Amino acid sequence: MSLITKLDTLRLSQMFIRFLTSVSIFSITVFFTPNFNVSSFPILILSSLTIIILDYLMSLITGIHDIPLGRGLVGFTSACIIIYITQFFVSGYYITFTSSLIAAAIYGIIDSMLPNTKKSTSN
Repeated sequence: MSLITKLDTLRLSQMFIRFLTSVSIFSITVFFTPNFNVSSFPILILSSLTIIILDYLMSLITGIHDIPLGRGLVGFTSACIIIYITQFFVSGYYITFTSSLIAAAIYGIIDSMLPNTKKSTSN
């Protein structure tokens, strides 16, 4: 298996794990958070995909996830903004700014418990 194929497989598995994490977190968060409404399960899936894409674009533009602070306060702030902005891209997804703070906190806690999926490419 070539190095490029290994990297592509790793990237796809990271995206799939991120997607499953996002769907799980938001299904729980929607249930427990006031002023956080998702009209249906397909909207939940679409909003999760939107959040993944916005997070990826933000990391490309700013490099937030490449610095140690990316998992701290800066990461929390960017997650909060991404979760809030998603409502402007997905019809049927509504969240207040306060609820986006709660969702970002839940996301950060669960994400910090997951193992880091970045592997060294020197193997």
